[in-house]
Amino acid sequence: MTDDKSTALPGLRQGRSVAWIPFLLSLIALAAIVIWGLRIYPDLPETIPTHWGPGGVPDAWEEKSFGTVFMPQMIAAGTTALMAVLALIIPALMNPPKDPSAWKRYRLEGAERATISVLGWISLLTVLFVGYLGVQGWFTPEEVSFQWPMALYLILIFVMIFLPYRRWSRWADAQSSEHGFTPTAEEQAEEKLWLPGGIYNNPDEPLILVPKREGYGTGATINVGNRAGRITVIVFLVVFVGGPLALVFAVT
Repeated sequence: MTDDKSTALPGLRQGRSVAWIPFLLSLIALAAIVIWGLRIYPDLPETIPTHWGPGGVPDAWEEKSFGTVFMPQMIAAGTTALMAVLALIIPALMNPPKDPSAWKRYRLEGAERATISVLGWISLLTVLFVGYLGVQGWFTPEEVSFQWPMALYLILIFVMIFLPYRRWSRWADAQSSEHGFTPTAEEQAEEKLWLPGGIYNNPDEPLILVPKREGYGTGATINVGNRAGRITVIVFLVVFVGGPLALVFAVT
């Protein structure tokens, strides 16, 4: 995706920085919380809670220091840095096909931008979630409410895994159409088998796990076109989304 032919396509790389906006928002939010914390630092109590047990009641305390006060923000900063590194190496992980058509190049560029954006939104949501808990620890250390913030965080993470792919898929369609590049009949047929986020949807394919789409990374993805695949997705959502939510609200 970085060869001369690819970059020569009109509009292919234009506006690419937009995909990085969530990372910029993450840094702004993180800086705002830290600046706020520095301003109120002298007024914080000399003993700071460092861990909260069930129900948000603190069960571990340490003397006030930069590390104890800003530990949540340091965790958020580390998460943002990790996601940014992953976003930078995305091009090397996409496994692009050999000599793709012009239409396909726009689609691959859109998928790459979407992946960068997803990582950025995860960073921003983590900064806001952890920052909110940290600020609560500054002002109401005797009890921190985390049930609804955690629920909202998990739901938004799940949503933001898919929305950027829809947004950048439409961008790819608009760009390729604007510059006169259309998919072949074979490419159109293939496109109908894939959902946003790289999920396969082929009722004629009996396998639950299928290879990822060419140019969208290596490994396998789920096929929701058959009944077994849909059941697998439901089980995944119940265990990895519903389970944590139920646990959060059960712990009081």
